[in-house]
Amino acid sequence: MLRIFLATAFLLTTLCTQAQCTTCTIDFVCNTVPAYPTLCPLQPIDAVAGQAYESDITFWLPTSFTDPGTGIDVDFLQMTITSVSGLPFGMDMTTNDPLGIYYPPQNQFGCARLCGTPIGSGTYTVAINIIAQVSASGFTLNVPQSFSITLVVQPGTGSNAGFSYTPTSGCGEADVQFTALIDGGASPTSYAWDLGNGNASVLSSPSTTYAAPGTYSVSLTTTIGGYVLTDVLLNGVGDNWCGDVEEPSLFGACTGNPDLYFVLTDGNGNTFTSSSGDNSTSEAWHDVDRVLGVPPYSIAFFDEDLVSQDDDLGTFNIPTGSNGAVPFALGNGTFGSLIIAVQPQQVFSAIDTVRVFPAPQLTTTYDGTTLCATDTLPLVYLWFNDGDTVPGVNGSCVPTDSIGEWWGMATNVFGCTSFSDTIVVCPTVTIEANGLVLLVQGDFSSYAWSLNGDLIPGADDPFLVATSGGSYTVSVTTDLGCVLTDTYALLITGIMGVTVHSTLRAYPNPNKGRFTLELPPDVTMNARIDILDPLGRVCFTTKRIAGSQQAMDLSNIQAGHYLVVIQTEARRYATMIVVE
Repeated sequence: MLRIFLATAFLLTTLCTQAQCTTCTIDFVCNTVPAYPTLCPLQPIDAVAGQAYESDITFWLPTSFTDPGTGIDVDFLQMTITSVSGLPFGMDMTTNDPLGIYYPPQNQFGCARLCGTPIGSGTYTVAINIIAQVSASGFTLNVPQSFSITLVVQPGTGSNAGFSYTPTSGCGEADVQFTALIDGGASPTSYAWDLGNGNASVLSSPSTTYAAPGTYSVSLTTTIGGYVLTDVLLNGVGDNWCGDVEEPSLFGACTGNPDLYFVLTDGNGNTFTSSSGDNSTSEAWHDVDRVLGVPPYSIAFFDEDLVSQDDDLGTFNIPTGSNGAVPFALGNGTFGSLIIAVQPQQVFSAIDTVRVFPAPQLTTTYDGTTLCATDTLPLVYLWFNDGDTVPGVNGSCVPTDSIGEWWGMATNVFGCTSFSDTIVVCPTVTIEANGLVLLVQGDFSSYAWSLNGDLIPGADDPFLVATSGGSYTVSVTTDLGCVLTDTYALLITGIMGVTVHSTLRAYPNPNKGRFTLELPPDVTMNARIDILDPLGRVCFTTKRIAGSQQAMDLSNIQAGHYLVVIQTEARRYATMIVVE
């Protein structure tokens, strides 16, 4: 009783457990026809792990309504929220009544606010307990109720200045993908990851598995390097510096040597001019330390002259991205090498956390009537029978009171779920006898009949026409793998004699539902003709008409194997037909 109403209570309960949210806003449009306690919306929107969340819920509590389960008119007097469990860590719920007590005769509306930042993703089963005070048929009743609601927290994406990652948490284990957010572009960028689980990486987007519950600290150091010109080694130059005022040529030989320097030009035309050498055809400049940050670069070599124009000794275009010793030879006699190093220019550090929560460790037991799944920690349960939830059961055990597959899903306080083992409750099979026709009721996937322990060839239908007395056994299987048997001892009396295909024929066979029976001569007028379907049920009955043949029209029945049985005062005839 009051189940939908309890959905309202659920939100209220949850809300008052933490009382950390701000005041909610009532939606006064919330109602339903016919009147019944209603929650608007019926389910909160999904939350995202690591992201702030807020959602308002309005509940409508009519003063009276008709309970749909019993048809009884109910006066709704009071609702009291008693407890709630299963909220995600980091989430609070608050009702507009601090005590969680509501009096519909005074106010039919209330509201609740769900807020916070959930830590872990998952499907959270929130169990709610309330007491509904109602008046029905002159009695005032305090009805305890327990139900569950599911709140989905989607996996979030963690992020900081240095990297992003997803998911931010997991249950039991987590496969996490990381992505560095800082890229130096044309400048060399390196990454040094400490993934917190003993693994490291230098990739920009590594992934790793956290195989056990725990809190893992992940750090990334991003280094943006620069190509730095550290040394210029000019090993020799041509002779076009010779012959000016400073280095005159006398008798075919130069007097003195050049005073060497270089000019470094970036991609924007900005220049750097080195110091000058003194009277030498080679020169070395160390500790130049010029960052090659605006490529492309060129380096031109000159002979410095105080009076005459400086002599141009050649220009070398530095290949972008060059690293190490870079030799050059300009073809005019000028040659040497540059030393370019990659050196850190900027270093960024970032740290964040991956959380892996423990999943329930279920121990499944089954005693033939009750299925249990237990853990050492408190859990909230949902039970299933053939995929449908079992209402009203949220404890660690469920009575398996119907056939089919049974299993449970348990959720802990972290929102982590585990499933119990699946058990199958098998049906029973019983051979029923209708004269010489043996049949089993139920929808099984296969049938096999045997007589006195010997398999009867071709006997794979729900029914069998016995040709002699003896011990008949049927073995059936179900779609879930159950194998069931039953045995029936058949004693044939005089009136139970039977004649089969040789005297009772049906043609064509197989057919589309239209066929002709060729009747034995001793079948009397008005003898009853029954058609049994694959489940042994009589689906068609008629009487014999005059003549040795009788046309049958079953064109509206489904395809399958059918048994034709003719009952006379003295005996019973039977044959099988196949409708395609």
